[in-house]
Amino acid sequence: MKRVLVTDEEIKELFKFAEKDIRFGVSLRGALSQIRHKLYLESLGYSVETTQSDNRGLPDFIVEGVTMEHKRARKQCYADGTYKVEIQKSRGERKTRLYDIDFSNVVSADISEHTGKKNDYRYAFTSNLEVDKNLKSKIKSLQRIDENWTSSFKSLLENKK
Repeated sequence: MKRVLVTDEEIKELFKFAEKDIRFGVSLRGALSQIRHKLYLESLGYSVETTQSDNRGLPDFIVEGVTMEHKRARKQCYADGTYKVEIQKSRGERKTRLYDIDFSNVVSADISEHTGKKNDYRYAFTSNLEVDKNLKSKIKSLQRIDENWTSSFKSLLENKK
């Protein structure tokens, strides 16, 4: 496999471009968050398989047999300060962008940008997420990171909330 070298200058330009092109910036920061989360889970000893993101709705990871979709918390919180995460696909009309209620076992949300802590994630079982009020077989796109979420993947699995 041929190795591609990227210079520091190119990386700086990439991030400058991401600031100007919002859609690209969201994709770039999302990809970096996903990579960091995979490395974090592996550092904890988990076996992590990455799946291809092709907008079919496949979860991002399979962690020890558990399917997991990874998202970043939005910059804007709810009025009461609760973190907000958008759980939907990036393209398509509304009913095809929303995930089915059984598309994944777990959703992880990166809140590091809010807390300033490296590898600060929250985890929830997909079955505990709110359902869309009009499409009962779909997950509501915006979710509150509330008491249904935990800071430990291990404890989520142990407690089976």
